[in-house]
Amino acid sequence: MKKVGYFEVFDGCAGDMLAGSLIDAGLDIELLKKELMKLPLKNYQIQTKKIKRKTHFGHFIEGTQFSVIPVGKWNDKTSCNEICKIIEKSLFHPDIKEKIIKIFDILAEGESRVHSEEKKKLHFHEVGQIDAIIEIATVVIGIELLEIKKVFSSSVGISKIAPATIEILKGVPTIIKNVPYEITTPTGASIIKGISNFSSELSDFFINKVGYGAGTREDPSPNMVKFLIGEKKDERESVVFIETNIDDMNPVLIGHLVEKLYKDGAFDVSVFCGIGKKNRPVFKIEIIVPEEKFQKISKILFEESTTLGFRYRKENRVILERKIKEIETEFGKIKVKFSYLDGKLINISPEYEDCKKISEGKQIPLKIVYQKVFKKLENNLNSC
Repeated sequence: MKKVGYFEVFDGCAGDMLAGSLIDAGLDIELLKKELMKLPLKNYQIQTKKIKRKTHFGHFIEGTQFSVIPVGKWNDKTSCNEICKIIEKSLFHPDIKEKIIKIFDILAEGESRVHSEEKKKLHFHEVGQIDAIIEIATVVIGIELLEIKKVFSSSVGISKIAPATIEILKGVPTIIKNVPYEITTPTGASIIKGISNFSSELSDFFINKVGYGAGTREDPSPNMVKFLIGEKKDERESVVFIETNIDDMNPVLIGHLVEKLYKDGAFDVSVFCGIGKKNRPVFKIEIIVPEEKFQKISKILFEESTTLGFRYRKENRVILERKIKEIETEFGKIKVKFSYLDGKLINISPEYEDCKKISEGKQIPLKIVYQKVFKKLENNLNSC
C-alpha cells in the first residue's frame, strides 16, 4: 500500500484553494512556514482561517481559507525567468525546486502562447504576484510533508475561462460549467497539471483523511476544493509503447525529433538503424509515453517526422521509488539519484549532466569524476 492524494476539482480550483485543502487535511502550518523560510523572500505573511460554507442541500461544511498577505513592495511584473532564479537560490531539496519550476514553466508557457512573448522574458501579473509563488511552493512542499507518493485529480471544472487557462489545460480532462465568472485560475490549473495524474476511475483507494480548501467567493456553492488522502494498493503503472519504421527522412532531423519527444513528456525514446523494404536504410523509432501524453506525442511524431502511421500498444511497467539528493564532493555539489525497493536502497547513479559539466570545466576525464563521486558515496553512504 502506498499513500496517495486526490484533488476533487469538478467546480474549479485556484492556488489558494489547493493550498488550503492540504492544510485542512492535516498539513502542519508551522512546518510549512519553516520550509518556506528556505525561499529568499521575506515580504509576505501567511494567514489561514476556518470558515463555514452553505452547500446545495442547506447544510454547512467547514474548510480552510489560505491567504498570502504581501508585506512592503513587490514587483508584480517579475518575469518567470527571475522567479526561477529565486527558486534555484532557495535551500529547497532539488526535487522540490524541480517541481516548483515545472509548474511555473507550465504557467509561463500558457501566458507566452497567449501574448506571443518569449517565455523567459515574459512579464505578467499572474506569475509576478508573490501569492502565486507561495501558493505553488506550498502545494509542492505540502505534498512532500504529508508523505504522499502520488497525486491524482478529477477533471477540472471551467467557466468564463481566461485565454491562458485554456492553453494550460490543453490535454487535461475538463468539465464546462454554466457559471457567470471564472472558477479555475491559471495558477490553479498549472498546479493541477504539474503534479497530478488524471484518471476517470480511481479503484482500490482507501480514504483516511479529507481536507477542504475554500475560495474567496461563496459560489459555486460551497466553492471548495476537496483533497482526499488515503492508501492505494501498489500496482503496475500503465504506459503506451509506440513504434514506427522511417526510411525516407533526412537523418539530421532525427536528433531534433528525439529532443522534442523528450521535452513534451516521453519517458524513453530509442532509435535503431537497419534495413527495411526495398533494401533501404531504415530508422526504427520506439517511444514509451504516459497514457495522458499519448495524443500529444502522436501529434509530434506526425509533425516532426515523415511517418505515415505507427504501431502502439498499452503495457505495464514496474518502477523503483527514486529520490534525487545533492551530495557535497571535492568538486562541489552533485545531484545523485537513489533508487529503492520496498524502502531498501539498491541503486545509486550520479547525474550525468553534473558530472559532464565538472569534467569539461576542470579538464578531468568523465570516468574519473564518476569514480571519485562513487568513492565519496561509499565512505558516506549512511549519511545519504
